[in-house]
Amino acid sequence: MSQEAIVFTGSLETGQWGEVRKIGVPEVPAGMLLVKAVAYAANPTDWKHVALGMGKKGDVIGSDVAGYVEKVGSGVNGFKVGDKVGLTLHGNISSVNGAFQDYVLVDAPATVLFDGIDESKVLSPGSHGPGAIDSFEAAASAPLSLATMAVSFLYNSGIPMDKEANKDKTVLIWGGATAAGIYGIQLASRLLGVKVIATASRKHHDYLKLLGANVVIDYHDADAIEQIKAAGEGKFVYALDTVSDASTWQSLYDATKGSSPVTLDNLLMLNAGNLRLDPSRDNDDVKFKQTLVYQIVPESQGPIGFGINANKDLEAKYQQFSSNHWASFLQQVRTPALTVLKPGLLSANEALDLLRLGKTSGEKIVWRHN
Repeated sequence: MSQEAIVFTGSLETGQWGEVRKIGVPEVPAGMLLVKAVAYAANPTDWKHVALGMGKKGDVIGSDVAGYVEKVGSGVNGFKVGDKVGLTLHGNISSVNGAFQDYVLVDAPATVLFDGIDESKVLSPGSHGPGAIDSFEAAASAPLSLATMAVSFLYNSGIPMDKEANKDKTVLIWGGATAAGIYGIQLASRLLGVKVIATASRKHHDYLKLLGANVVIDYHDADAIEQIKAAGEGKFVYALDTVSDASTWQSLYDATKGSSPVTLDNLLMLNAGNLRLDPSRDNDDVKFKQTLVYQIVPESQGPIGFGINANKDLEAKYQQFSSNHWASFLQQVRTPALTVLKPGLLSANEALDLLRLGKTSGEKIVWRHN
């Protein structure tokens, strides 16, 4: 049995990321699910993987998809054929499996049930405001960002799942209007009960406050760093850079001066060596972390990029969190605004162009399979 998939062409030219190719439908091993795709979402990692040389010509592109469970592997509990799910996987590294194809093979721990999906709801191409996860397009937008934020806040931060213990703690999210930031604000404020200070363009401030951010600061302001320090009052225990480039990583470090100890995290393997360290600061009290969500996926045992292996301890903690908290949390979570492209696998090219060229802000790019 064959299926269609979008595979990397080997070119980074505009509109030339992927082409449709026939590949086989994989068998379903123990512990895994086969999902029939209904909608896809694009992530920065989809183009960055191939741009950085981690993906090769012929690899299937994509990391986020929503659809119906088609087959259930042995040993899998909590899922049945026909369930409506969203899932994330380590795409862009395999010629036989990725998100942007007809049928997707995925590890059960990286799959989330979305009981609230209205199967009759189809979002037309164009812009749609943020809302509940009640369509396959909305469900596709969530899994990678949700899993990334869970790994960051529940594993790297050291912040306990105890709102009373966290009431005097403050976290900083640089890039609050990214998809990761939007889901991270909700997780930090609603599940952990910490005070959240975020950065974003001014047009996003009201929405981020609605989601749970206590203070939102425009990173364009000349005195943004000083505003963040004043708002944090020296109480930052954790700070996450969802943008994760050299300038935002430096800004995160600078903005948390005066808080000690503090843990700084990012999504692109940056560390202290990427910073201009302040000699007047007690840098021994600054911990540097890197969130790589693929460490939760058993499928990714062995090297999974950047010389890092899957993490069994993290995998176990994530599965425990997923079992106990996702269902109730997903009933209240709100999505980013959605940019819906025309249906079809080849819309992946437009999606990756939009992401690489920075054409979306505070939005998630999604489209239907057909």
